[in-house]
This record gives sequence, structure tokens and C-alpha cells, in this order.
Amino acid sequence: MEVPETKRQRSIEETEGNVNVRKKKEIELLNTNRPALILENLFGIFRFRVQNNEVVPINKTRKILCIILLSIYIVLFSLSIRKSINITAKFVDMMDEVLSVVLMIQYILCSIRTSLFFNQENIKILTALVDLDEKLYLNTNQNFYKKSRRVTIKVVFILLLVHTVVSILDLFTDGSDVDMSKIVILPVYMEQSLEISVFCLMIMMLTRRLKVINNYLAKFIDEKDNSKASVFIVREKKDGRTEEFNLIGRASSDNMKIRDLAVTYDIIGETCALINEVFNLPICMALIATFMYVVITIWSTLGYYRNSSSEGNTASLATIILWCITAMCLITFISMTCEKLLLARTETKVLVNKIIMDYNLPKTMRVQAKAFMELIEAWPLRIYIYDMFSVDITLILKYISVSTTYLIVIIQISHYI
Repeated sequence: MEVPETKRQRSIEETEGNVNVRKKKEIELLNTNRPALILENLFGIFRFRVQNNEVVPINKTRKILCIILLSIYIVLFSLSIRKSINITAKFVDMMDEVLSVVLMIQYILCSIRTSLFFNQENIKILTALVDLDEKLYLNTNQNFYKKSRRVTIKVVFILLLVHTVVSILDLFTDGSDVDMSKIVILPVYMEQSLEISVFCLMIMMLTRRLKVINNYLAKFIDEKDNSKASVFIVREKKDGRTEEFNLIGRASSDNMKIRDLAVTYDIIGETCALINEVFNLPICMALIATFMYVVITIWSTLGYYRNSSSEGNTASLATIILWCITAMCLITFISMTCEKLLLARTETKVLVNKIIMDYNLPKTMRVQAKAFMELIEAWPLRIYIYDMFSVDITLILKYISVSTTYLIVIIQISHYI
């Protein structure tokens, strides 16, 4: 009777050990995006919390903290915007205040939505990435996580630098007559950019992992005729170059590694859909705000040429154009990030097709590749904004087209005002 008990105890210890290792990997993965998540916490946005080295939904204390921060911001913004509207009489300034209201609504909705209703989805994204790293053997590659963290730090640094410079220039153009509403709303501008940056960082994480799959496929294709290609053996990689070896190994009828890579692609597809669901609202509001910026900039430019003698108009126009450029850069950042994911998917499709068309390979491997191709078709990895707009490189062209159209419309309207 003692032997079964010993085996059971060993099994329990092994299970607990695996759970602890998994928790550790979750924390390591979480640390790659921690700088951006800390900034979100300062705005009262909590995606999850860490308790005893375990990622869990936020507790009531953080939910209350989120509501308190929102309440303070709403009160300050309401008081400042009321004074500004009483003083302001120009149409362009009124439009600027409307934009501030839109950004404030976006901040409130995103904060409540993320902190109170989307904790489980954010945790699922994290756990899916951990599963993905385990299947791709990236959880033993410390250099991979270090590179990811460096990318996050660069994005956060650029975000803080740009918004600090633009905010200072904005306040400087006002001189001694600084509007209280502007001081209150400037952090909300950064919060909007922060949400988009977090979205882009998550898409970058998927892109890097998809490129690892592509590296494995490309390595197999390059070495499939080499008889010295060794069959993969699971072990720790100490040189930090796990994405460069031949994971698939030698071509044989018993080799199921292509099927395993197809499973990892399926995880990427599901994670991409989750990210799309979580960040639908921030991306949509960013597009609305950018469109309003374009309209305000066009209208302000026309007004400037009508009243070019006013020096105050010049400073105000320069500020509006500067914020418009910042908003357009944000849209460009989103578009380029999503486009890179689509390009990586296209590369995956090409590599899998090469395996399918190689009739020298065993039939079982080609069948696995065909199943992989069906998964690629099933998961297009395309980000949609509430199933209305596709986020890719064409989004920039669409914005230019819409801006040109509204430029013509506003020019026509301005003759009657």
C-alpha cells in the first residue's frame, strides 16, 4: 500500500511543480509589458492583478479605486469645460471642446470596460501567450523576453516624450492665458495613445511568435534534403537561439511537428480575436478623434486665411496642426503594426504551400501541411473595428481619401458662412 501512496505523492508534487513553473512563466511574460501596464494603472485602468505570483482578476479595492479616479476626473473636467464654454464664442474653439468631450467619454468607457468587464479576456490573452511560448519552446529563451521588454520600453519612452513635448508647446502657445480645461484634458490625450500603444504591443507579440513559426518552417524547408538534420529533442536551450534550429526535424511518416505548429497558429488566431474584442472601443474612438482633428484642422486653416492679421490665430493653428499630426501618427502606428502581422501570415502561407507542393515529402507530412493551410484560411489575423473597418495599411489611404472629400465640402460651406 505504501508504493501507490508514494507514486501518488510524487505525482502531486510534479503537478504542483508544473503549476509553479507555469505561474513563473506568466510573470516573466507579464514583465515584458509591465512599463505600459504601470502607466495604465496610473489612469485607473486595471487589466488584472498579480497575487502570490498568479495572475487573477482585480479585486473590489481596485474597482473602487478605478471609480474614484474616474469621478475625480469627471468633476474636474465638468467644472473646467463649463467655464471654457462660457468664455468661448468661436466655432473652431467649440469644436475643440467637443473633441475634448469625446476623448473624455472614451477614457471613461475604456476604463470601466477594461477594469470591470474585460478582466477574464485579458487573462485569457496572457495564458494563451504562455501556452504559445511553451509549444514554441520560447519559455526557455530569455533573450526573446528581453527583446520584447526593450521594445515595450522604447514604445513607452517615445509615447511619453512626444506627449510631453506637444503638451508643453500647446501650453506655451497659450502664454499666460492657460485654459484649465486644457490642463485637465491633456493627460486624457496621453491615455488614448497609451491604449493604442498597448494594443500595438500585443499585436507585436503575436507577430514575433508568428515569425518564429515561419523560421521553423523555413529551416525545415532548407534542411529537408540534408540527411544530417537531427530529430528534435526537448531540452533547455542555453544559447538563446531557439527560433533558429530545426524544430520539425527529419522528414518521416511519423513526424507530427507540422501539426504541432498548426496548433500554435490556431492559438495565435484565437488570441488575435480576443485582442480585437478587447480593443475594439479604443481603436474606434481613436479613429473618431483623429477624424475630428482633421476636420478641425481644415476649418481652422480656412479661418486663419480669412483672419491672417491675428497673431493669436497663428499660434492656435500651429497647435491644432501639431495635435493633428500626432493623431495621424497614431493611426499610422496602428496600421503598420497590423500590416506586419498580415505580412507574417502571408509568409506563413507561402512556406506551408511549399511543403504541400513538395511531393518528395511523406504523405502524412503533406496532409498535416494541408490542415495547416486550412487553419491559415480560417484565421485571417485581420483586425476589424466592430466588423466595419479593417485595420491595415489601406486605413491610412482611406483617411487621406476622406480628408480630401471633407476638405472640398468645408471649402464649399465656408463660402456661405
